[in-house]
Amino acid sequence: MSPIVPSLPPHLVQLGFDYVLAVETGDDATAARLAPEVEQLSGLLPAIAELIVFPVTGLSDDTEPCADSFALDEVGVLYLMAIRAWATDAPATAAPGIAGTIAHFVGQVLADAPTDAVRTLQELRDEQVARARAVVENVVALHR
Repeated sequence: MSPIVPSLPPHLVQLGFDYVLAVETGDDATAARLAPEVEQLSGLLPAIAELIVFPVTGLSDDTEPCADSFALDEVGVLYLMAIRAWATDAPATAAPGIAGTIAHFVGQVLADAPTDAVRTLQELRDEQVARARAVVENVVALHR
């Protein structure tokens, strides 16, 4: 399944993940510094959630279709729809809650243990920033 949003530029991927990490670690100073830009870009945190959720829940070409795979795909879609609606309906106040929800998902689903959420988020950030940079480099190379 393809993501809903187009590729994010590397600096926005970095910003979104850094905000989630600041909220998760309780770094209020960093969260407060990043919050105005994150809140102004109401689609940023839903896009970050999408980068994390779709690879885990979405049906892929190599997934053997069954009731469980379709259910997991739908759970991912509903999760992302709820986050997107939350960001749209309450953009000024949603960011900390969405960040916490993303960190919780990572801790419960992707990390080796819930206490490894920060480490896993850092790894995801680094991976996604590298992917975003590669997309930018490919676009630049195509236009030469």
